[in-house]
Amino acid sequence: MNAPLVPKNDASCHSEGRSFATESKDLIKQNFIMTENSKNKKLYGLLGRNINYSLSPAMHNAAFRHFNIPAEYAIFDKEPNELNDFFKNEVLTGKIAGLNVTVPYKLDVKKMLEEDFSKSSDGFEALAKMTGAVNTITINNGRVKGYNTDAPGFITSISVDAGYGSRQGNENVFVAGAGGGSHAVCFILAFQSRKPKNIYVYDPEKVKTDTLKTNFENARSKFSDIPDILRIISLDERENIVKDCNLIVNTTPLGTHEGDPMPIPSEWLKPGLTVYDLVYARETELVRAAKEKGLRASGGLGMLVGQAAQAFYLWENKPFIEVREIMKQAALKELAKRKA
Repeated sequence: MNAPLVPKNDASCHSEGRSFATESKDLIKQNFIMTENSKNKKLYGLLGRNINYSLSPAMHNAAFRHFNIPAEYAIFDKEPNELNDFFKNEVLTGKIAGLNVTVPYKLDVKKMLEEDFSKSSDGFEALAKMTGAVNTITINNGRVKGYNTDAPGFITSISVDAGYGSRQGNENVFVAGAGGGSHAVCFILAFQSRKPKNIYVYDPEKVKTDTLKTNFENARSKFSDIPDILRIISLDERENIVKDCNLIVNTTPLGTHEGDPMPIPSEWLKPGLTVYDLVYARETELVRAAKEKGLRASGGLGMLVGQAAQAFYLWENKPFIEVREIMKQAALKELAKRKA
């Protein structure tokens, strides 16, 4: 085998007097060190589908750097038929130290942990049980436990970021969508001391509304504080109902991309209404239309940051308020970079 050709006197192969061969050795050494360091890092990540837009890696990795924690946060973009093998080969084997779950798998993962991996599960905390949706998983010695940190993240954000507070406790709420995010929103609103009079939900997929209704009824049978206020409505009922609501929450992905249709027409937005959109990657047309009408409105960045900081606390036991601020600044920095 011929030896590789390494020019000895070519200026292009030197850097500040160092030879190509020397630089190659240093590069090999550096790569070896990086590989060894990565082996010692804990791996966390976000499980979902078509989620490369997520801000979660930027937020969590900023927190890891701040606290000098040898860990990294990655994206696990999986198809539905890959979920079982992913948990079996990556999660339960200890390769992953902790996991967040996002669209469209928050309900699927809870069901899968109950049915397929019950022997490796330590169950679910109260909000995950109540909502039927899991967005955070702790993993210890091959044992997993499911949490829902979306719900407290949402209820804090609608107050802090959107200025919403149920004054009489009998206001009407309209929720667009019946997926995992909707579960968190509906259940935490119904669980508050000042509860809405009605929570109206519309989703074109009947299987989703049926699941939400079933989970809500199951929760009511276990938690006496949850009243019978969930109302599944039809497409034709939306306009009259929305016009009688005090809070509108979009839990669908509509608005994630420019040109997406709005979940409701802007003409339905009336004075005194508060609008909250779980979409956080950009200001949605819904939020923009609400602000143009002088309404209180917010995107979902506050909810995202809140749920992420709570997950980080569960994994690393670091101060929630400090982590939340670190993550907020990291998220804003990443959004600004994407707009540039």
